[in-house]
Amino acid sequence: MAQEFRLPDLGEGITEAQIIKVLIKEGDRVEEDQSLFEVETDKAAVEIPSPVAGVATIVHISSGQNVNVGDVMVTFDGTNGDTPAPAKTAASPSAPPAAAAPAAPATTDRQPATTATRTKTPASPAVRKLARQMGVDIDSIVATGPGGRVTKSDVESASGGSPSGATPAPAPAQPSRVPTAKPLEGVAATDKWGATRRVPITQIRKTIAQQMTRSISQAVHVTHMDQADVTQLESMRREYNEAHDGQRRVTATAYVVRAVAMALRNHPVFNASLDMERGEIVYKEYINIGIAVDTERGLVVPNIRDADRLGIVAISEALAGIGDKARSARFAIEDLRGGSFTITNVGVLGGVFSTPIINYPESAILGTGRAKETPVARDGQVVVRKVMPLSLSFDHCIADGAQAARFCGEIINYLEKPGMLLF
Repeated sequence: MAQEFRLPDLGEGITEAQIIKVLIKEGDRVEEDQSLFEVETDKAAVEIPSPVAGVATIVHISSGQNVNVGDVMVTFDGTNGDTPAPAKTAASPSAPPAAAAPAAPATTDRQPATTATRTKTPASPAVRKLARQMGVDIDSIVATGPGGRVTKSDVESASGGSPSGATPAPAPAQPSRVPTAKPLEGVAATDKWGATRRVPITQIRKTIAQQMTRSISQAVHVTHMDQADVTQLESMRREYNEAHDGQRRVTATAYVVRAVAMALRNHPVFNASLDMERGEIVYKEYINIGIAVDTERGLVVPNIRDADRLGIVAISEALAGIGDKARSARFAIEDLRGGSFTITNVGVLGGVFSTPIINYPESAILGTGRAKETPVARDGQVVVRKVMPLSLSFDHCIADGAQAARFCGEIINYLEKPGMLLF
């Protein structure tokens, strides 16, 4: 009996998704829990596994298609993946009963999936996709990631021809060349000035556009800029990391998260949202810090829950966890919701100051720039200090410039006296 597999519920309020890639084709034998397709919805990109085993007789969807929860995606033949019996011929009286058919033909008939078979090696959907594209057997790679997970660099190293994912020997130095532009995807088209290419907007980009448009139209943005001397903080951080020989590593962002969480206790207006319909300001008694993470699919903002209750080391571990989940698309929809304040680090890409857009309906967002050695005046002398730029965008409907300056000043005080963050 045929079985229809429909797009399952992907989370509260999620009604549609976009098919990124179909991983099977009609006629493929599918194992239970094998990935069928990649979907993207509300900033989450995940692979959908098959709940049953069988032959995919009809694949109802294609890459780039938008689908709704409940739509039929695949029709299976309902044989539970059993190898169909060969066509009957005139049997001799001495032929063995059907129950005694050897298992070998079933094994040989079951060919490896031509697209994406679920592997036993721990790896994110993005890494598994990369391995497929590069023609690398992910089960043969030596994993270097946390918990024995295969990383992107492991796959790239293995594709270079070195055995078991070992790092290949460095190639001889090549003369400098002008980088080759990556070919554009999409459909070729033209306008009055020349050739163009049209690419459908991805689901994640739609979500980002809708959220940013809502923010800029609903909140009155003002950006307060300042800078913090993080020389002592960097020294403390390096000493900690060296003392633990890389086993427990803390980052500068962890100190920033801790400083913001502590400052929000004294400046609750920046841990609030505006309810214009009811004429109220909603002050959050919880402090959930959202961290903007740049991924291949777009920007996502998972949260560190109750950040004010965590120490520096715990925050560093949380940052590593959400960063890995975001870049490998292994997070849940709920991980992106419930934030009360957001931090975005433009410095990791080499930026200095910025004017970050508020993650509406939050009331503020802090952007950190690249901390670098800078000549500054101290007691009439010019000295070199490590300086971190800060950009605080806030909703002027809720807070005023003086409040922003005091809030940012408290954050700076914590960063310049990092010992205070330990208590």
